[in-house]
Amino acid sequence: MKTVLIELLAFVLICVFGTTAGGFIIMIYHCVTSFVAGAEMTLFDAQLFINGAIVFFPILLLFTPMFLFLSLVRHPRYNKITGVLTIAVLSLAAWLFVAPVSYKIAKEQSVALTERPSELTAGYFRKIDKRLYYFTFVSGNYVKGLRIKDDYFKTNNTSQSVTALDGNYINFKRDALGFSDPIIGETLTPPPVLLGFINGILFIQQKAAAASESGVIPWLLFSSLMLALVTIGAIISASEWKLADAFYITFDTFAIITLNCLYYLGYFDSFVSAIDDVGGFASAISQNFQCALNCAIIVALVLLGSVKAIIHAGKKRRRGA
Repeated sequence: MKTVLIELLAFVLICVFGTTAGGFIIMIYHCVTSFVAGAEMTLFDAQLFINGAIVFFPILLLFTPMFLFLSLVRHPRYNKITGVLTIAVLSLAAWLFVAPVSYKIAKEQSVALTERPSELTAGYFRKIDKRLYYFTFVSGNYVKGLRIKDDYFKTNNTSQSVTALDGNYINFKRDALGFSDPIIGETLTPPPVLLGFINGILFIQQKAAAASESGVIPWLLFSSLMLALVTIGAIISASEWKLADAFYITFDTFAIITLNCLYYLGYFDSFVSAIDDVGGFASAISQNFQCALNCAIIVALVLLGSVKAIIHAGKKRRRGA
């Protein structure tokens, strides 16, 4: 009972503080992406904070089992079986019943960066649509200043490489990461590995939101992802070294999420097509391959955990003898 209460408290604390931190991160991200060099910057917006917390909660749920399993590894006095079952029930319940509500509210609040970019300021060199600009006046989409060609520093006749702008119309857009000002976007673009991870998580969230809107069956099939994540608890004592157990838990969490993301990105399309060509039951598997993939992971984790448990039990008997 003590382990159940501790894991319940840990689950609540992770959800509350994790969602709060995520709300602040997303709020600051929105504020920074809307910031323009030379303008005043706003770092707090209550509405953006609330929207960010709503968006971040389902993302946090994907990693909550990993954090809780790591806490079990860290504290060997806790009952592992009771702890794993508690974590599985809490995580699945929150994912199945609360995550769809978050997706629905997020859609209604329209938290995506779809609003118009902030108005740029004059007096800065900016690269827009692969062209270098220097604005002396900006009013909405109408600007005055100079447009400089790429060969400006390579030619002797620089006058032909510069075009004067006098009330020209430019259709300003946010870049792929949502930045209004190219100067800020170029400075704060994350490294490729981190950017790939963020894009993968956001892609999974888009698919999850679409599944939650499609009905109970599609949502349950997609939720096999969370079932696979909580099944990692089967290998929580796979090693006699706590550090190795922590590595297995962390690696398996990211591996499961990555495999699901790769499926939706189309990396398994040829394999799925080959299965579909077999027909019969194989065709049903190909039509629900994401669920089948997660079920295969679940079976593998359960088998591995069972084998490891038998091996550990045998070692204990031999030591006792």
